[in-house]
Amino acid sequence: MHQIRAIQHVLALIEQELTGPLRLEALARHAGMSLWHFQRTFTAMVGEPAGSYLRRRRLTEAARALRQTDRTILDVALDYQFESHEAFTRAFKSEMGVTPSAWRSGRAAVRGGRPRHSLTRTSLNHHFQHMKLTPEIVTLPARRFAGLQSRFISAVAADSDNLQVIPRLWQSFFARVHEIEPAEPGVFYGLCECGDALGEATTRPDEIFYLASAPLAARAGVPRGMTTWTSPAGTYARFVHRGRVARIGETVAYIYGQWLPTSSYESGPGPDLERYDSSFDPHSDASILEIYVPLRRAQKHSSG
Repeated sequence: MHQIRAIQHVLALIEQELTGPLRLEALARHAGMSLWHFQRTFTAMVGEPAGSYLRRRRLTEAARALRQTDRTILDVALDYQFESHEAFTRAFKSEMGVTPSAWRSGRAAVRGGRPRHSLTRTSLNHHFQHMKLTPEIVTLPARRFAGLQSRFISAVAADSDNLQVIPRLWQSFFARVHEIEPAEPGVFYGLCECGDALGEATTRPDEIFYLASAPLAARAGVPRGMTTWTSPAGTYARFVHRGRVARIGETVAYIYGQWLPTSSYESGPGPDLERYDSSFDPHSDASILEIYVPLRRAQKHSSG
């Protein structure tokens, strides 16, 4: 439950600071989370990334100010942290469908806007009511994986590119899979991890890394040009994603937007694991893949 309270506090802070400078890093600190975990959790719970939500809330309140005050359009733009009249007009028209001047004059109605989000356990249950995934809590040993690595935009982001990047990565991996001495023949794993944990720089907080891989047999060598990752021993939640892989984003959003925040666990160290065997078919409604999320018991946190 502390994750729900943390995001509730962040939503309240956003309302307090709509006309002040506010960086994602500050929001993550306020939530007591790493930037990557904050972005993933916020997006799953609220339905859009924190940066997008903040921008849309500012535009919505700026629209209110244009109608209810006589301040100039530039003054309103600067109040809501837009750097110029032009930047504000572009953003306003993209979100609302009209220019600020047309909206102020009453010649047009806006089509968009973002009301303040009301986040409660009940609202999360309602949002995810069509999904009822109960994980199995399992203990896994430490394992070493070898494969090919790439970066991609998370499946819970509005502009995710996982369905473009990851299939190409698997094609490249399968062209070389014969070079690996596997611990589980015929079984493959996709590993997801944030850049900080890998010592890799990222350009945005919802950019993460993926390893298309196979688990290595004990003392097996690593083929030239391949990357190795290790998953730590510990407790994991095992989820089963059924259906086409194109809908995996819904399962990921449920895990981080509903199950984890309302469980007695929080994210543990190590990558998320996707396990693929003969029951997986990316284009079949009968396809099955397993998702393993590292866990630790939730601790009490302060979000101040």
